[in-house]
Amino acid sequence: MPIKKVLKLYSLGLIVLLVGIGVSLTAWYVYAQALSAEKRQVLRSETFKIGAGEQKFKAFYLPAPAEEFDIMFNVSEGSIKFSPWQAIMFENSLGYFEYHNGTGVEKHQVWFFEGNNGTAGCGIDAAKDVDQVWYILFYNEDSYEKEVSFQVVKIWHGLF
Repeated sequence: MPIKKVLKLYSLGLIVLLVGIGVSLTAWYVYAQALSAEKRQVLRSETFKIGAGEQKFKAFYLPAPAEEFDIMFNVSEGSIKFSPWQAIMFENSLGYFEYHNGTGVEKHQVWFFEGNNGTAGCGIDAAKDVDQVWYILFYNEDSYEKEVSFQVVKIWHGLF
């Protein structure tokens, strides 16, 4: 076989190999980008009124996949206290926890967030804390009625 023909065949093989590598790298890059892209899904969005000294809870379902959820909130006037709870904890305690004061036991409610406008991020254990019902317990400690708007958004990374 003449040397020119052999060189043409090797050149053609090298071009096919380089194109294959380029296509593979591009496909891997697109796949890696899709895996790392942040996904968001609104789980609940609502506006409600809460009276002076009143507590209200709102439930939502957190389906898999999920790595965290955000609670975006806005209060018409003043501030609001609130805490997100897994149903298994909330249904047994209603947000009250026992504290030993040295001579006895007292029950206190725990409030994780307080404010009038913002976003509260809640990290979760993706292996245990998904496909569950969660509650957000709101408390208006002021002497006047307020309007509260909130939205719960599930956040995760991945293809689905």
